[in-house]
Amino acid sequence: MKRLLWIALAGACGSDSHTPQPEPLPQRRVIEAPTNTMTMLAPYPITAEGVGPYKLRKPVAPLLDRAQSGPLNLRFEVPNVLHSGLARTEEGGLLIGSELPAGSGTTVTFLAVIGSKVGTLASGLRVGSTRSEVVKAGLAPVDVERAADPRLVVPAGATNARIVIDDNKVAAIVLAGEPRETARETDCTRPPSTETAFGMCMITGELVERDGDDLIVRTADQEKVLARTMVPGLVFAAAVRNVADGRDELIAIWRSGTEEVRTWNIVGFRYETGQLRRTAVDPTPLYQLSTTHTRWIGAELKDLDLYLELKSQGEAIEVGGLLTTTRGGRIHDVVMISPVTVPRKHHKPVVPEADAGVPDADPGPGSSDRSHGSQGR
Repeated sequence: MKRLLWIALAGACGSDSHTPQPEPLPQRRVIEAPTNTMTMLAPYPITAEGVGPYKLRKPVAPLLDRAQSGPLNLRFEVPNVLHSGLARTEEGGLLIGSELPAGSGTTVTFLAVIGSKVGTLASGLRVGSTRSEVVKAGLAPVDVERAADPRLVVPAGATNARIVIDDNKVAAIVLAGEPRETARETDCTRPPSTETAFGMCMITGELVERDGDDLIVRTADQEKVLARTMVPGLVFAAAVRNVADGRDELIAIWRSGTEEVRTWNIVGFRYETGQLRRTAVDPTPLYQLSTTHTRWIGAELKDLDLYLELKSQGEAIEVGGLLTTTRGGRIHDVVMISPVTVPRKHHKPVVPEADAGVPDADPGPGSSDRSHGSQGR
């Protein structure tokens, strides 16, 4: 009996060993929905719309997700000079500018590339390129109603870009606003500029040379000096077309001040009766920076500079541009400054006899009297 029971149990166990076991179910594959996170990596293409994923006129908040740790939105505020928020990303190599108060509702008003590895223009230019490379790559067509500090260059194919030149190298590439429209055609064609002089149409076509604080107007062949004037503290001079009569005015930007206060000023000349006369724009202060102002933005006055642009607007000239700060000999901040509108003087022919008999009480810049002009130094 026991033997039969053992055989029965053994048979039962043997039959179980041949029962097929169920295969494990495969794991369910889950495909996650795509996210909105930007995955483009530097170096980015710099175009009229922006720098890679960073676009002009787009909300600032989503872009700050890419920003590195540390202070993001900085307030850059100087009365009558600038009023902007500034954020850093791409390891400090890209600056995002917005209107104050900076916050999630604000949009990007300008972008400034200050890192060599952040991006390149279509021409291949980047921060660190040389001035000669910039010239070789090509510049935007000349717009006779605009002018700028020679350290600001508009590259070909990106007319809303500004290349900041410092020590003969590209120190920053700034994008702001819409691309410019094609410049209008004019009756008078300026003579080609040379290495030492720029062309303008005060009469029929002349060259203007700078010698220190002196501005010298010569004929296009440079054989004859037509006029000269001195502008103490001269920063730069440029030709700006007055569309009212189709002739250029010689506009000079000059700086005055002390170690505590610096003021950027403007004055404009026309060629009359064989002389340069201040009948275009009166000497006018544009922007003033002081040591008090610079503390608000964490910089020293000596480390600040302005790169100014001029735009002809009928009865006035609009002045704007960039403010920069430097650290360790390199540009650290770039901020758009608030534009200033300076009225033109109503042009009236000058009577030489009356002008010669009534000297200016305060000659200021551009006085034809050298003894008076030297007092402005």
